[in-house]
Amino acid sequence: PPPGAGAGVDFVDGAVTIAANGDPAGQDGCGANTYSLSASMSARGRYMRHADADVLILPQEGALEVRTELGDFRVEPCELALVQRGTVFQVNLAEGTQSARGYFLENFGDLFVVPELGPIGISGGLAHPRHFLAPQARYEETEGDFELVSKFLGQLFRSPLTHSPFDVVAWYGNLVPHKYDMRLFAALNTVTYDHPDPSINTVLSSYTSSPGLANIDFVIFPPRWMAAEGTFRPPWFHRNCMSELMGLLHGTYDAKPDSFQPGASSIHNRFTPHGPDGGAVRAGTDADTSVPERYSGSLAFMWETRLAWHPSEHALAHMDDPAYPACWSSVERRFDASAAPPAAEAYAFPPDARR
Repeated sequence: PPPGAGAGVDFVDGAVTIAANGDPAGQDGCGANTYSLSASMSARGRYMRHADADVLILPQEGALEVRTELGDFRVEPCELALVQRGTVFQVNLAEGTQSARGYFLENFGDLFVVPELGPIGISGGLAHPRHFLAPQARYEETEGDFELVSKFLGQLFRSPLTHSPFDVVAWYGNLVPHKYDMRLFAALNTVTYDHPDPSINTVLSSYTSSPGLANIDFVIFPPRWMAAEGTFRPPWFHRNCMSELMGLLHGTYDAKPDSFQPGASSIHNRFTPHGPDGGAVRAGTDADTSVPERYSGSLAFMWETRLAWHPSEHALAHMDDPAYPACWSSVERRFDASAAPPAAEAYAFPPDARR
């Protein structure tokens, strides 16, 4: 996890880029960042406008007050805020909060949408549109010495202002900043055996013209029930054509209970083998899968993109963990080619279970 912010550090100064891909000028790809702050942007009369990307903010510690031209909202850990590109905004510490840190994503590509649900239907699965909340309207007319920080074509610019840009009296439309409480996500899972694809946990997607290859999928692993029988329940070992960046907002991640801390990040670029650590493998192997298990007290997320993540120089210099592969060193070799194969059940449930 990144260190806490020193005194007087706001959202702009406390932002650190972990990795990125694509091209802001071509409106393709994304950037992954963390933030640590101990001061509000309002304390310095500072505002920001991102011309390249929609900004997805995920608080990990400390509540935020996000102010925009179209209104304000309070965003706490387990909630997200999404501010569309071109919108002037301000990130402040919420009342009673002394410091905060978390993650934020810059989406250079197509606008985020709730994913197409297909045979799941639209009745209530995954993230429901009714749970995305528009900001509380607020208007101010204040003159003074202010600063606007703009990000344009990947570069930061600043310019003086003589009045607050939050002087919008009214607005019309549906492209509006919003927040979403991830505790309202209706998680779906198998109730027989094996694993659905992790895409079943997608909250938001930025699509491309190639079906199945998203510019970015925002996926969460929320509290949920695991009921699959005869199944290794933790995430499997795999390689993926997509590139994954994982983060942990709180609790422990079921695939790496011994080696992944809240606030940390991991990157597995396309076709890089990865999977659960030794502790997760032992727990998953020894579990009695005839008993449903409740996963609680945790919220992990993944930013999955069709483009490879390019780690920043800062990340390589200050966040690299050379010992990371050791999390798999305690995974036991369990296959014995000389042993008789176990009896296999041809059905998800034995025939007498249908009587």
